[in-house]
Amino acid sequence: MDTKHPIIEPNFDGEEMKMPTVATHAPAPYTAPKSIISLPIIILLILILLAILGGFYYWYTLVIEEANTITATRPTAEANNEPESTTAEARTQTLDVVSTSDELPAIRADLESTKLDDLDTEIPAIESELNAATAPQ
Repeated sequence: MDTKHPIIEPNFDGEEMKMPTVATHAPAPYTAPKSIISLPIIILLILILLAILGGFYYWYTLVIEEANTITATRPTAEANNEPESTTAEARTQTLDVVSTSDELPAIRADLESTKLDDLDTEIPAIESELNAATAPQ
């Protein structure tokens, strides 16, 4: 502090202390603090959430229904009587016939008896059947 200015203190010696009798202002009524989120906004958010959950449920039922129809239309092995199936089963059974020996000449004989040259001759016929089956009708 600067010492050039003297500090003047009030002197209340000998005076009687009095309490104020008349209020100079009225107390303010209580007001609730204003919130950013009000009741209509909360209701709107709940409705949006319910709409989203309903959409997910609807989508789930469509996916499950589609999965059930896909697996239900696939023929069983007994119902599938196409000629390719019997040919494929016969070729698979002939490939399973190998010797049990682990000698080199026996392995070479098994390798030479396995015919893999004509495997790709049936691929165009299979592809054309698949394309015909999946074509929109």
